[in-house]
Amino acid sequence: MAVLTLTQQVMFVWSSNGAAQTKLYEMLNVNTGDTIDLSPDFRAVKRAVMLGVTVAGAIVAANTGNVITVPAGVANDAAYLLVYGVHA
Repeated sequence: MAVLTLTQQVMFVWSSNGAAQTKLYEMLNVNTGDTIDLSPDFRAVKRAVMLGVTVAGAIVAANTGNVITVPAGVANDAAYLLVYGVHA
């Protein structure tokens, strides 16, 4: 379990515009229980979905405030993280 940064293991890919915002991130070398603090990009995270390479289908990532926790079944994986919320 590690705290992932928005610069090395979690990279910004795409963003929508507006008060409610959707952002796509690429994640590298993530494991179950890793956390990502999205406070620099979001004032309030409403929903986060992870599309992993080895994880079957899309799985909802748990969020507590603006901290996302990588769900079970992920081991040294690459994934995309789609996040919806209110931008910072």
